[in-house]
Amino acid sequence: MSDTTTAQADTPTSEAPEQSGRRLRLPRLGRSSGGSPLFRNAYALMLNTGISAVLGLGFWLAAARYYSESAVGQGSAAIAAMKLLAGLTAVTLTGALARFIPVAGRGTGRLIFRTYAGSSVVVALAAGVFLLTLSLWGSSYRFLHSPLIAVGFVGAVVAWSVLTLQDGVLTGLRSALWVPVGNTVFSAVKLVLLVAFAAAIPTMGVFVSWVAAIAVSVLPLGWLVFRRLVPRHVKATAEHAEPPSTREIGRFLAGDYTGSLFSLAVVYLVPVIVAAQVSSTDNAYFYITTTIGGTVNLLAINMGASLTVEGSHDPARLAANTRAALRRMARIMLPVAAVLFFGAPWILGVFGQGYADAATPLLRWFAVGAVLRVVMETYFAVLRAQSRTSGLAWLQGLLCLLVLGLTVILLPRMGLTGAGVAEIS
Repeated sequence: MSDTTTAQADTPTSEAPEQSGRRLRLPRLGRSSGGSPLFRNAYALMLNTGISAVLGLGFWLAAARYYSESAVGQGSAAIAAMKLLAGLTAVTLTGALARFIPVAGRGTGRLIFRTYAGSSVVVALAAGVFLLTLSLWGSSYRFLHSPLIAVGFVGAVVAWSVLTLQDGVLTGLRSALWVPVGNTVFSAVKLVLLVAFAAAIPTMGVFVSWVAAIAVSVLPLGWLVFRRLVPRHVKATAEHAEPPSTREIGRFLAGDYTGSLFSLAVVYLVPVIVAAQVSSTDNAYFYITTTIGGTVNLLAINMGASLTVEGSHDPARLAANTRAALRRMARIMLPVAAVLFFGAPWILGVFGQGYADAATPLLRWFAVGAVLRVVMETYFAVLRAQSRTSGLAWLQGLLCLLVLGLTVILLPRMGLTGAGVAEIS
């Protein structure tokens, strides 16, 4: 950030440059706050990541023990497709929620409801297109040909999109402490159901347990958002908020949605590409490994989301908050990545020796990529806070082309490790 911006950060009442985005002046959010909202929300999201990681590893460990490798591969392929399709709107709109909920004022509830409704329609249509083209996606998706299962899959995609959006809504409302609560319930319930379904539906239990647990988290959190948190947010911000115009939101989305689609492809399309090209057993090895690596990446994404929210609330402190976020993430991410890199054989060995033998190099590449991700996600968060989304889209598009292209090229030549090399290239 420039020296001018840094100087403005020293004066809480100064006006921020217009290009830094709208400023929302709130009581007790000046310099005396010491930037605590940034870390409070970020730590809540990181706590959620940690809890989800532990329970998620427990889920896949139980899956590896109670289900065949083929069943794990089939279930993980369906989950990957569900996340990809839901992410067409859910993942791509979380940046907009973090940017505009802080300044939406009395229109906050309307903004959230319309986001949920629009996302549900789009992802339901996308899921329908996916089901009509199943023959293109390989043997792992063969079980979705059943009409009843296909209908359930569409419902699962819609529910997952709402669950994902809820995390963004809670972050934008500065109530991220509720995110780990909801996801802990979701993760615990799906683990219990996984074990319960092992005997009853041994080939589909992995996917069905995941889907059935979504409602347990979505419904209570939905009530909390609309009945408690939104009214509280409106009361606290209505007098100071400058609600964005439709044109402003549209201009933001033109860049951010496009860029987020590219990021979505990197995160969710790669597992689908791998599932379509390797055996169910190899896909089990890949999916569990990429789940571990992706969980570590979420730590950087969490800090970035909180930085975007705080940058929207108070653009004058964006430079100071950015430096603080980078310092804090370096302290967190370097030790985590080191444990992941050097402990890869033992971490994967918990799932079975086959996982360790096949995927240790892959996990080590993900560990290296996680460190690089800190700088990238911090820069992306700054661009969102400043509504500079056209540049963001170009950067994410370049990254997408590089990762997808290298995955297609390296996977046949290097096996699963090729996808890891592509991740950090």
